[in-house]
Amino acid sequence: MKTSRYEVFLKIVETKSLTRTAAFFGCTQSAVSQLVRALESDLGVTLLARNKNGVRLTAEGEYLLPSMRQIVGGERSVFEKSLELQNLNTGLIRMGIFTSMSCQWLPPYLKKFRERYPNINFELLQGDMLQICDWLRNGLVDIGFMTRPDSDEFAFRELLEDRMHIVLPPEHPLAGGEVRLADLAEETFVLMESGYSQIVEKIFRDAAIRPKRQYTVKDDYTVMSMVESGLGVSVLPELLLQRTPYRLYACPATPAYFRRLGVSWLRKDENSVAVHKFVQYLLKDMGLE
Repeated sequence: MKTSRYEVFLKIVETKSLTRTAAFFGCTQSAVSQLVRALESDLGVTLLARNKNGVRLTAEGEYLLPSMRQIVGGERSVFEKSLELQNLNTGLIRMGIFTSMSCQWLPPYLKKFRERYPNINFELLQGDMLQICDWLRNGLVDIGFMTRPDSDEFAFRELLEDRMHIVLPPEHPLAGGEVRLADLAEETFVLMESGYSQIVEKIFRDAAIRPKRQYTVKDDYTVMSMVESGLGVSVLPELLLQRTPYRLYACPATPAYFRRLGVSWLRKDENSVAVHKFVQYLLKDMGLE
């Protein structure tokens, strides 16, 4: 598929750099600059403004951006559907995903899918639940791997259950045995800012405790590092704790609590052939289809 100028422009918006965009497409920065000037000339507006950090959208660029994303999505859809007659010889799947899923769960499935369809390429954006939902709405990703969205605008297929664990520093007096959350009522908790909030709040509610002191951070690996350093305790999913480089004591929360993970997409969007094939492959391989 020939790269359209709108696709190049969207990559400039994503990278905020003409140089990085040129490197991504394997062309010169001059060629990218000429493309932008030609696009601005055709549209009769200025789309980008330069600053010391690279480039940024003008107000006119912001206004036209959603329409450009629709154009690129439509172009990709036409091209991807034509591949159905070519045994899926090429294609691109863009996905938003939690770090723990991309590190611990997804790679074997990508490997097996690529063995069957070697020319399908993948782009992964790692983020939290709110970011992945925004990426789906804005067309930055085709599918998102996450917990069930609250909004009906998203379709969702559950793939796995991930049990929640109580996590302690290895030198904690309770490390080594069964730990009840009630035993930690006076502890400092290190919690994620988003992503696990609903299930963690339910665990606290069921244990009839309210953490008196806590750190709130954005990155799950920062949580583990802080717990290892003795700054507090936490509640984390099992998937995140697999092959962790941190020295931690973890035991399953009792009663059992799970975050239910799956794949999601915008209901109003029709998935490309490559995305549809990949989702169906996952469901079939996991015995869900």
